[in-house]
Amino acid sequence: MIFIGNKINAVDFKFDFTYNDVEKAALTDISGSVARGSCLVLCGGSGCGKTTLLRCINRLIPQFYEGKLTGFCLIDGKDISTLSIGEVGKLAASVFQDPRSQFFTTDSSSEVAFGLENHGLNSEEIIERVNYVYRESGLDKLKDRNVFELSSGERQLVAILSAWALNVPLLLLDEPTANLDYAAIEYLKELLKRLKSLGYTLIINEHRLYYLRDIADEYLLIEQGKLKARLSYERLLSLSENELAELSLRAIDLSALEYTCAATETDIKKYLELRGIQFGYNRQDGILRDVCLKAETGEVIGIIGSNGCGKTTLGKLIAGLYKPTAGEICFGANKLSKRELADNAIFIMQEAEFQFFTNSVINELEYGRTVTPELREIIKSLLVRSDLWEIRERHPFTLSGGQMQKLALLLAYLSDKPIVILDEPTAGLDKDSLQSCAELIAEMRKQKIVFIITHDLELISQSCTRALYISKGVIEREFDLLKGEFSKLFSYMRTHMELTDNYRKGSKHNNQQLCDPRVKLIYLVAAVLISGSSFTYAVAGAFIASLVLCLYERRYKIAAISGAIFTALHILHLTFHGALTTFAALFFPKLLLIWVVAVLLAEGGDSSRIIAALRWFHIPERVIMICAVTLRFFPALQNDVVLAVQSVKTRGKKRKLLYQVKHLPEYFEMMIVPMIFRTIRIAEALSASAEVRGIDLSGRKQSYIRLRIKWSDLVFILLLIGFVIGGIFIN
Repeated sequence: MIFIGNKINAVDFKFDFTYNDVEKAALTDISGSVARGSCLVLCGGSGCGKTTLLRCINRLIPQFYEGKLTGFCLIDGKDISTLSIGEVGKLAASVFQDPRSQFFTTDSSSEVAFGLENHGLNSEEIIERVNYVYRESGLDKLKDRNVFELSSGERQLVAILSAWALNVPLLLLDEPTANLDYAAIEYLKELLKRLKSLGYTLIINEHRLYYLRDIADEYLLIEQGKLKARLSYERLLSLSENELAELSLRAIDLSALEYTCAATETDIKKYLELRGIQFGYNRQDGILRDVCLKAETGEVIGIIGSNGCGKTTLGKLIAGLYKPTAGEICFGANKLSKRELADNAIFIMQEAEFQFFTNSVINELEYGRTVTPELREIIKSLLVRSDLWEIRERHPFTLSGGQMQKLALLLAYLSDKPIVILDEPTAGLDKDSLQSCAELIAEMRKQKIVFIITHDLELISQSCTRALYISKGVIEREFDLLKGEFSKLFSYMRTHMELTDNYRKGSKHNNQQLCDPRVKLIYLVAAVLISGSSFTYAVAGAFIASLVLCLYERRYKIAAISGAIFTALHILHLTFHGALTTFAALFFPKLLLIWVVAVLLAEGGDSSRIIAALRWFHIPERVIMICAVTLRFFPALQNDVVLAVQSVKTRGKKRKLLYQVKHLPEYFEMMIVPMIFRTIRIAEALSASAEVRGIDLSGRKQSYIRLRIKWSDLVFILLLIGFVIGGIFIN
């Protein structure tokens, strides 16, 4: 073990690392020590190597992300070079930047329990620890919730609780505030202070520094993979604004921020007006109610509010990606349809990778434009300003999160559309990148109306002329920042923004899971076996039993659609008897049967209970984890398909039908390319999450979820057996 004075270091490390197929080293002679119970903050520009350093410490490098690694790492005096990723996970718990891509289950409590199950705790211990972290954190309201209905801030807090529950001495957090609102950051700050007071050691990769003032002990500044400076907490506080800027460090005290945005003259004047806009994703879900606002060229309007309050929804309504359920949007003197809005507005998504369609950074900026020497010079200038010129030939999907954000912003800058909506454009950006972002926005506003959906007060102080605070579906307060109301905005956010429950009605998880998942698994196995046989009436019997189960589970839509198709196939066969209709009547009902049972099994986020059921059947853990990834993957992919379609709409313009038909392969490529890479990224993140949370640890694992057979479950098993045997006898 390594001793410094009388203290045992929590971590000692020294690394050199180069990713495979990359010439430039990601880390060069990076070394340091972290005292037990202290907090080390990793700072530096986007893509400088901060995330790579965390991956070296949790052993994802080189076992998961391959490359040439030299050096050492000791955690609590143990050399991790001899340990697997899962074994290191018993010493260091990891929290990724985007919890959407690391969550394995769809239930918040089961998510916290996931790592505990892999670590081999028994059911009683798992339940006790899950209850403990929710209770001690004061986040009981997040317990037993559907993770798809949590806000970004709530998801991130659940991810941190998952790490806390493991009760390991070291916590590694990768940009935990990238997508959080002010209130969520404040809650996170208090949670981190609590963990530190309990003796946990924290290593945090972060650009936002202000909330770490009372938590951090030391700051490690990294530049292009090398150690540039190591600053104590006291030394950082003593730095002037100019010195912070020279080190590309963001504000350490928001109350000291000065408003620097100024009025500007515009070449043209165009006006946008929203009148009585209402929108909800379903009849019970009124996200926005009676939103009215006016904007004109030269304005940069910040849209602020708690996570989940409807900011992004409002932006997509302005961009023509959603259609309001009531109200109208006018541009100039004309009321615009959804399609006309899409032709006049570009929406830059928070999920930047969905907006990239080509194979290089420079091609992305040239895409869809007439390339002239003048355009090439403009693009070169923009890439140089954004520190992207040296990587102009790299594929956009190989960039870091911050670099993707900068590239997406350049797409907005080069767009000829008069309305620009930027959704969290500074997530993951350092000080220099934030400044470049503000400068581009200042140039854009001369000819465009710009809306910024943001929680970033530093960006607001430099770029926004107005700010709209959204709460409970309406614009609750408006701040004219050019008239000196920036301090009022900050005060209002501090006193009014709270960690909210912005989720849809009925979000308590598993409230409609009426049938034991073991029964559904039996139905699925029976469906597969029967579909491989020649017993036509047995298929019909199993299908009828499945329909009854659908009705019991209140899956009326599935029952209606599948029942109509099944009936239509047999009516068609009886009416037009022939080889083709006979084949359809024999083959497609089998597929329909499997589809109904599979959807019934997966729909409603029942993955936690399904995993428990698979363990009850003593299925190998590797197979169980494959099933878990699959169940988690498809709901996320469904959402991603929607985002990919929206990206195609917002980057393109309305074309005649003949043009669209002629360029159909191009449109297909625009949607499918980001989906392929997003699929790869999701699979990669889920796999990395599984590794650090002990997927490969040996030993029998128990589930947090406890299953109990009810009389109704037995009835459905008997129903299936009866209908199948009856069908076999009829055959």
